[in-house]
Order: sequence, then structure tokens, then C-alpha cells
Amino acid sequence: MVVWHGSDRVPTGAATGSHFVSSTRHSHRSALGVPSDVRDTLRVATFNIHGGRGADGVRDLRRIADLLKGFDLVGLNEVHGARIGSDDNQSARLGKNLDQLWLFAPTERRWWRDDFGNAVLTKLTVNHWYRFPLPTTQGSGFRNVVWLTIPWRGRTVTVLVTHLDRTRDRETQLRTVLNLFQSLAPPAILLGDFNTTPTDPMLRRFLTESDAIDAVGSPNIGSGTNDRIDWILARGLSRVDSDCVPTTASDHPLVWTELRLDDELSVGGKNTTP
Repeated sequence: MVVWHGSDRVPTGAATGSHFVSSTRHSHRSALGVPSDVRDTLRVATFNIHGGRGADGVRDLRRIADLLKGFDLVGLNEVHGARIGSDDNQSARLGKNLDQLWLFAPTERRWWRDDFGNAVLTKLTVNHWYRFPLPTTQGSGFRNVVWLTIPWRGRTVTVLVTHLDRTRDRETQLRTVLNLFQSLAPPAILLGDFNTTPTDPMLRRFLTESDAIDAVGSPNIGSGTNDRIDWILARGLSRVDSDCVPTTASDHPLVWTELRLDDELSVGGKNTTP
């Protein structure tokens, strides 16, 4: 009976905090984050790491870490918690490898520990974070949103990281996160695995009627992106560069963008809005 109860998936609920975890070689620098005026662009990525298991069936976090070098902030999906005999969840191991701050945002608990969910890696200062569950009608496959506030170039950037259901709860969850995203004061970024392709009517209508942009650009860039389901949306920011990178390190591509504040576009460069 105890074993059966431990195997049951239980939603984690909401949480909040004022800092990320620093487990890096340069603990003082990492605890403070990189000063917000170091660079005039922000490099952001989203990656569903599939629990670290690649298309070849091999679980290898080292090759995932190699792909994530050079980004200021990365939202991760399908991240596993610490396994028996280990104190480190997968985001902690990636954070150590990359010398970055990390936050594990589990969606569910199993075997009496945080078992599975989303995560964030960053080299930037995070003023505050919130984690809250998304509506679900199912007894498993729980989902959440991670809300971050980050000081950058004299502004506060709000970042939302999520992973939406792929079946009956997807539409409700997509509407929830889009409404939340639109309610935020820009600059703001929404990223993650939406399980939603570029042809989805709700997403297309949102991008047409709101001030948000698809920060990855045309769905035709890169390779195999016509049916991509991993997204980075932005408000109050414009795309400088982006790509959708196929990789064998996961069953998803690495999706990234480089962004600049809209009100800085007229200083030192041309407007690169797609």
C-alpha cells in the first residue's frame, strides 16, 4: 500500500522565492547575477530536454549543456528531479556544468520528492520568481507557469516559462498563459513547449491582434520548423537574431532568439523587427 501511494503522481501547487540556487565555482558572482547593463541584447532559449534522453535513446546532460552555452536565460521543459542516491536534479547538474544559477520548478511529486517539471538557467539577476499550476482536468500530466522578474538595462523584464498539455487541456492552458502574458507590462517574454503548431487558430489570432511578436521569426527558418511547437513570444522587445536548431540531444529542437528593447532600437542600429 505504501509503495503504491509513493508511485502516485501528485501536483506540487504554487511557490514563490526571491533568488535562484547558486552551486557554481564563482558563488559570489553567481549569487548576484550579471549586471543588467553588461550587454545591449538578451539571448534567450527554450529547450524541451526530454529528461536528458536524446533521439538515439542515450541520456546525456553533457551534450545538452554544450548546446546551452552562451545564453543569458534558458527555459527548460521535461526536467527530472533528483533520483535515488543523488541530491541533484537535472537543472542543478546543468547549472553546475554551465556555471549558472538554476531554478527547478516541479509540476508533480512522486516517491515523496519533486519528480518532474520545468526549470530555468540564467546568468542574470532574478528579483523574484513565482510558480503556479495551470488548470487541468486530468489526474496526471500536471503543468505550471514560472514567472520571473529580471532587472535589465534599467527596466524590469517579466519572463514566463511553461509547458502546456498536448491533449484535452491544451486549449484552456494556452488561453490562460496568453491572457496572462498580454496582461503584463512590457517588456515581457513568454517561452516554452506549447504543444501548439504555427497553424493553431488561437495562437495566430493572438499574434495578429496583440502587440506580441513571434521572436523566433518565420516558422520556415532553420530545419523542420513548419510544425514546431516550441515558442518564444515577446512584447516590448524586437528580434535581432534567432534560430531553431535540430539536435539529437533531445526529441525537440533548441529554439533561441536574441532580443533588444524596442525603445533602444533607434540608438546605435537599425530596426530589426521582422
